[in-house]
Amino acid sequence: MKLQTRLSIDDCKARLADSVDPVKLGWTISGYAGSREILGKIRGNSFRLQKRRNSRNSFAPYLYGQFKAADGGTRVEDEFRLHPFAQIFMALWFSFLAVFAISVLVLPSQGQAGSVRWPLLAVAAGMAAFGIGLVKFSRWLARNEEGAILALLKSSLEASDAA
Repeated sequence: MKLQTRLSIDDCKARLADSVDPVKLGWTISGYAGSREILGKIRGNSFRLQKRRNSRNSFAPYLYGQFKAADGGTRVEDEFRLHPFAQIFMALWFSFLAVFAISVLVLPSQGQAGSVRWPLLAVAAGMAAFGIGLVKFSRWLARNEEGAILALLKSSLEASDAA
């Protein structure tokens, strides 16, 4: 997604920093200091935004973005995605399941009946379904977060959708 604003990059960074609480651990219900709805981390011309929540949701969306100079202002290029640790965890989860399922199919059963393989494959399929369901349920819990993050970004930067 791309946004356009008439503000300079430095003004964008300053306004965004004033609109969000920095991501620092503190003694609050959400685990982060401050009281604003959106938490942010700004480094150089890049930023990451997340909605403050009172529960743990590792699969909730984060908005990753960059400020880039454009004619008469700044272009903000951003996208929603999972935190890198959640992406790595899910890649490892499904990789393990794939290796497990392939090994059940390929390795000889060593004296056991071939019907022993189907329960193991059913377990792998169940674990895959659980992984997919966990991500989908977590995304459903965070269904309103993307809109809140974008609304704050657009209002604080006086930005509109870029063509």
